[in-house]
Amino acid sequence: MYKSLIIPIAILGMSVPLISISPLPAQALPEAKIVEKLQKVPVFTITNGTGNFLQQSVTANGKTRLITPVYMELKDAASFLKKLKKDQPKQSKVAQITVVPLSEVYKLQMEAQKKSDNMSFVFFPAEQQLKNAGLLKKPFQANAFYPVPLFMIAIKQQDKYVTVQENNLTPLFLGKEQAQQWLDKVKKKDPKLAAKAEIKVNYLHVVLKDFQSQNYPAQQQLVLVPSTESVESIRKLQAAQPKPSATPATTAPKK
Repeated sequence: MYKSLIIPIAILGMSVPLISISPLPAQALPEAKIVEKLQKVPVFTITNGTGNFLQQSVTANGKTRLITPVYMELKDAASFLKKLKKDQPKQSKVAQITVVPLSEVYKLQMEAQKKSDNMSFVFFPAEQQLKNAGLLKKPFQANAFYPVPLFMIAIKQQDKYVTVQENNLTPLFLGKEQAQQWLDKVKKKDPKLAAKAEIKVNYLHVVLKDFQSQNYPAQQQLVLVPSTESVESIRKLQAAQPKPSATPATTAPKK
């Protein structure tokens, strides 16, 4: 079991699909390819001292279930951990933030479902990216269910959108800021194309479902690009870690 500590919390807002891994059909993208596409995206989780994930008991629409929260940005995981330590200091004494690749979450969920384990991951996207995607019709709620937006560059052709590629790759950005930077580069290289190009919003759970049920050439070219904030957060975490001592380790005397 991956649970270490169960925190009751009421979650309000949109009903967003959890990561649900079904047996891959014959036409699905191969599992190794899905893992490869997800492994460069860092996410932030709360674990105990032995590395087991924190689970929350959540209540929504009168129903209670267990979820494993996954944060797309470090600051959101840090805010939750700070509140947790304040509200339940004894139970959360060994709780800490752990960075894992999105591919690891995917693999763990797959293994849990094979074992009929009751572990469901739920993503909590950054407020700024929800604003960028135009998803906040009401004031942001830190514990609400929201979909994780992805931003891509596309042009409209015959009432449908076609993604803009570079080097045979189609980037799906987790931060709109990177998508805008990439669009600016496209405009410089090809002004005629850029005049028709715009940033469109997709969703992580939709893309994952597509990976699990479809296999077509365009999928091979999709690349998930993490947000600048998440990459910078990892650098800061690594810089804050204590450096190994320069003193050589002593060995135990031979018996």
